Amino acid sequence: MKVLVADDSPVLIKALSKLLEQAGYEVAAASDGLEAVQRFYEEAPDLVLLDINMPKLHGYVVCRLLKEDPAARSVPILILTSRNSNEDRYWADRSGADGYLTKESMGEELLDAVQSATASRALADLSQIEAPTQTLEESDVLARVCEVLDRKLFEASIVNDIVAVGVRADDLHETINETLNILGRLIDFDAGGILLHEDQQLVFRVTEQISMPDFDAFRDLTALRGRQFTTADAEGVDLELILSAGVEEASIIDTTGAVPDMGWHSFESIPLWSKGDVVALLVLGAHAQDGFSDNARRTLRTVEPHLATVIDSARQYQRIIEQEARSSLSSLLD
Repeated sequence: MKVLVADDSPVLIKALSKLLEQAGYEVAAASDGLEAVQRFYEEAPDLVLLDINMPKLHGYVVCRLLKEDPAARSVPILILTSRNSNEDRYWADRSGADGYLTKESMGEELLDAVQSATASRALADLSQIEAPTQTLEESDVLARVCEVLDRKLFEASIVNDIVAVGVRADDLHETINETLNILGRLIDFDAGGILLHEDQQLVFRVTEQISMPDFDAFRDLTALRGRQFTTADAEGVDLELILSAGVEEASIIDTTGAVPDMGWHSFESIPLWSKGDVVALLVLGAHAQDGFSDNARRTLRTVEPHLATVIDSARQYQRIIEQEARSSLSSLLD
């Protein structure tokens, strides 16, 4: 088992190397953040011990950069630092670190953490193919950093737009329609919807008119996934179709046979969890094979919790309004 130690203190690197080697680990070392990334891809370590304050690249940036790489993210990263504030621990967690240790933990506590992290990785990665080693120039590393930072800014902008919908929209269906419009600007899909399984409703959006058989197939797939991921027990024909205000069903579903059947060769379904329950199911369909890229799936993973929160809040708000309306009506009748 190989451990990469990244720290700008030669004394600490020497002490850690001795401790780990005596415990049977092979050790590779890096003295700054940029070298840590380069050595990671050259050495393919089984675990990284990473300082926070380092020259060239901050430890949090190194951690985030490695965790953004699908070929590297399964390698445990333990932050080892002299800093011990709640803010640092929070930011380490948000950067993707698998553990946080202070430098007072040198000794058995550190070895226990290393052993635990490597054992967890071994259990999780039984089927994973090991990524090949590679050499990265300094410019390659900096380019990857810029790419990750740009991606994070992009994701933050998406989340901001979705959260803003919850403030603007007046009712549940309007909220869902606006979020589907946002997703339509981000991800290429031919049909999309949100299944409200408790109400057996499908809020539906298409990019162009589709055939009736394609619509029936989409609705049947939605109902099937609904039975898999939720407590719903509905068939496709049981689902009530909800469209955007002012949109006619005839304008999106062709019943004349003029629009050819394309089929749904790509279909994604994402349960939207809030407070331990699935509040809705996001479904997206594309006619093309492999219609959803890895970037599209990563975007969906990013927006899923925020989309769930917005929809759940809109649903709760609508229930309160309906309850107040019923109470007001009962008062008038009394």
